[in-house]
Amino acid sequence: MSIGDVNSNERGSGARYNDGKPPLDLIPLRVIADHCISHGHSDEKSIALETALQNLASFQESGNDAYLHQAIGWVGAAWDECADVMGYGTKKYVAWNWIKGMPWSVPLGCAARHLLFGMMAGEKIDPESGKTHRGHFICNLMMLITFCKTYPEGNDLPIEWLKPRWKTEHASREDDARLIAKSNAEAF
Repeated sequence: MSIGDVNSNERGSGARYNDGKPPLDLIPLRVIADHCISHGHSDEKSIALETALQNLASFQESGNDAYLHQAIGWVGAAWDECADVMGYGTKKYVAWNWIKGMPWSVPLGCAARHLLFGMMAGEKIDPESGKTHRGHFICNLMMLITFCKTYPEGNDLPIEWLKPRWKTEHASREDDARLIAKSNAEAF
């Protein structure tokens, strides 16, 4: 599904042409990460990529950009490859199109595709762009890290729904305890 408008200067109008690409942002990435780990390999590269996927899942569950920085560390901070992808993006879209913002699920899904179907599948170069999958992965994480600071209203991640139930119940019990304590204090 394509989104945005390259000709607009409105916040949130960053364009992406993702027609025909699997919407991995609709799948809890923790499920994929756990599956990969339980069926994965024990070589150093596979472990690093699986850990990067775990970090991506943790970001999807929390919105905490520290996990994105960790994921970049696991794949290697190849900023030159990221810059090559950004250069390609100026031809496909326009320069600085992405900075306007877009739903966070869009770069999250793109990052997951390049990690799973590219890097983890052993494919180095993205056939559409001719750039590295690692460059695309880092590029999408860089966008998300930036959006955490500049476009928080774009956070459409299902964070509340991906929390383990026990965490939600625990938080609810803590809220109940605070309300009871407040009520008791007001009664005296």
